[in-house]
Amino acid sequence: MGPPAITRRRRPFLTPVWLILLAALAVLGVGLFLHQSANNTIVVIVPPASKELGTIDDPPLSAAGEQQAQQLAQQFAAANGPDGLAAIYVSATRRAKQTVAPLAQSLGKQPVALTSSDANGIADQIMGEHGGDNVLVVCPEAVITDLIQVLSGQQIAAPEGLHAAWVVTIPSYGPASVLRIAY
Repeated sequence: MGPPAITRRRRPFLTPVWLILLAALAVLGVGLFLHQSANNTIVVIVPPASKELGTIDDPPLSAAGEQQAQQLAQQFAAANGPDGLAAIYVSATRRAKQTVAPLAQSLGKQPVALTSSDANGIADQIMGEHGGDNVLVVCPEAVITDLIQVLSGQQIAAPEGLHAAWVVTIPSYGPASVLRIAY
């Protein structure tokens, strides 16, 4: 008779260790995917700058309004690049267009015309085109409170006689938050 054959024996006691490591890797991969896909949409909502007093339907900016537009441009001048403004949305009014003109010129961005005048349409356009980005919206005061409610689910009261901007942060998961900045 020949020498005995060498047989390999499986080591079943390592199987649970490999299964635990494989499960941990799968959980880590899913967690990493969810972390990468979690992003915030930040919408800064600003009313148009002060108007010229008069009786015409679509008045231009006043001298004070032009200064406000320049201040807006200075505040967002450094908002270019990957963490800056992805888009500037503007309503069809002359005041709104004149308010964003200095900012659009300094950033080299073409303002995007709002295709709707109601809050639901504006919110759908913003989230459809720039979900996960930082955007600036200049729209009439009458639409702002409704837009904030549609975007965040929060009812706010617009203060009378106080110029303010609102920052609505909309996370992928969880509730949205609203910050009011008076100036």
